[in-house]
Amino acid sequence: MVVKTGKKTNKAKCSKLDVNAPPFYPSVQWYPVITDEYYEQRPHSPGREGFVIADAFYDEHEIPDEELFDPALHPLTQDELAELEQIDEINELLAELDIMETHQELHYKLVELTREKRASSDVDAEIISLMTKSTKTKDRVKSPRMPKKQMHCHMKKQNFVPLQQPRSVK
Repeated sequence: MVVKTGKKTNKAKCSKLDVNAPPFYPSVQWYPVITDEYYEQRPHSPGREGFVIADAFYDEHEIPDEELFDPALHPLTQDELAELEQIDEINELLAELDIMETHQELHYKLVELTREKRASSDVDAEIISLMTKSTKTKDRVKSPRMPKKQMHCHMKKQNFVPLQQPRSVK
């Protein structure tokens, strides 16, 4: 809880620094965190002026697999060997799973192809039946026929002739 008084406080009087304290002189063994050597070891940016990256920098390089798994250079512990064996087992399971997925995809493709062939065979049967019907009509057109009887001029065709129905007997 802040209580305000009517007096104005001078901020210089509230400082925690002691004016009468003895000056600080670093010892011989004390080095600042950032030295000239630190800047010399850091990479320069490829910019126009070029500046030094003063942030933490780790020079990482790849270790070839031959060196990584060479027991003379990097000996493996029992835990690492057990972990590698487990990774090998997992890789074998993943390979088997991949093969099974490939077989399943091929099976689905074969099922779809057989369905398409069966459906197309029905269509083929319909097409063949239509072709045989059309060949029959073509044969009928080409076949020799009896000449039509010629109608005489006095026989006219009447399109709207009423139907003659038998009369009921009462």
